[in-house]
Amino acid sequence: SVFAISPDQRAMAKRTLRSLESTVIPNGVDALRFSPATPAAASSVINILCVGRLIERKGQHHLIQAFAQLHASCPIPTHLTLVGAGDAEQTLRHLATRLGLTQHVTFTGAVPQEQMPAFYQKSHIFVLPSQNEGISIALLEALASGLPVIVTRPGVGLSQFRAEENGILVPWAD
Repeated sequence: SVFAISPDQRAMAKRTLRSLESTVIPNGVDALRFSPATPAAASSVINILCVGRLIERKGQHHLIQAFAQLHASCPIPTHLTLVGAGDAEQTLRHLATRLGLTQHVTFTGAVPQEQMPAFYQKSHIFVLPSQNEGISIALLEALASGLPVIVTRPGVGLSQFRAEENGILVPWAD
């Protein structure tokens, strides 16, 4: 039989049932729901996506500042979508306004899980600017959706991420 238990429960079970055979399966995503979009006509806008709680340690403030530089220097129009809600939302909105990005940054708030595949499929790049992360479900969803990803060091805690193979690793807050 298959069932989910916490690491503490697994350790206790191993102490009391020494012959217990178990396999640890890390978090995953439904690869049928989160899959690459079918090739579409070239978009006139580069869509950048960030999914996560809007809190300081997730680093969206650094992402908005970096996006402002990209937006000002990129010859192709760019758009940033932040999916999620949290305590830093108003601060992030004010930052986007102060940087003149209100037309180029979308705050969606919380989005139901069944609507998330469409966000990945409409995007060109996924960014995870976190100061630290365990296993990021959003990053797994982005990878399953075929997106190139930009993640921060030491933020990413995911063995499936391989720098320069399926994304770019940058220093946090850079």
